Amino acid sequence: MSFELRDYFETTDGSRPDATPLSKTDGLALPLLAFGVLRGGDVFEGRSSIDGGQQLAARWVEQAVSFPAADGQDAAKSRVCADLVRQLAGNPQLVVRLGRSKPLAIDLVPGRSFAKLGYPKTVSGRASGVFWDHPDWPVARIGLRIDRLNEEPALVFHEMAHAIHYLAFTEEERGALYDLLRPSFGNRSAMDEVFAIYSERELIEGFTHQDRGAPGVYGFTRRQWSDDHVLTRFVRKLYFPHKRLAGPQMAPVEGGGWMKGIAH
Repeated sequence: MSFELRDYFETTDGSRPDATPLSKTDGLALPLLAFGVLRGGDVFEGRSSIDGGQQLAARWVEQAVSFPAADGQDAAKSRVCADLVRQLAGNPQLVVRLGRSKPLAIDLVPGRSFAKLGYPKTVSGRASGVFWDHPDWPVARIGLRIDRLNEEPALVFHEMAHAIHYLAFTEEERGALYDLLRPSFGNRSAMDEVFAIYSERELIEGFTHQDRGAPGVYGFTRRQWSDDHVLTRFVRKLYFPHKRLAGPQMAPVEGGGWMKGIAH
């Protein structure tokens, strides 16, 4: 199944950030066990320790994350920071990778117009949040609708997943993820959203009826999510490398047959 531009709801034309990926040198120095899932390697051994992960994530948030236009929004800022720490605390290696990339500025947007804050004019008026970057920008940016933070518990996790994908993965790693998703989703914009939605699911208890009924790729992806999918295995190892592999606890089929598509 392939989704057309009408299914993209963060930008009206399907455009995506032009972000500089993590360098190959840093990627080799800071390997992520999760990519063993995509390469067909042994992901049952070498589980990472999470010792110090909470402190490391909190320090990164304190040092690298800013809120340039959030006067009087202390409660919202605290909520966002807590969500960021929770998302990153399970994988210290991921936090170190982010530390090798750009800082992150988070805009708490009171209305619908992200463009007024310098985001592309193509950002949809229906979007609850957006991640964006450009090589000329000194910081990468996330915009979040303040009124949606409580309505959408996964909003911060979703947009931070985009930031991780664009800032903390090497170009080759991004390509490996796209290679997995392309047969089912086809377009870069849709594939980006699928990765972010699977990231949501690792950090919330489950998708609501409203979540599963969302339009286009959003609702479809949430309805078909499964613990048995290869993408679930990858995402779980990304955020929680110390946890057991998602799905049936059995050896891969000879020849890598278990990796075809996003599900067995």
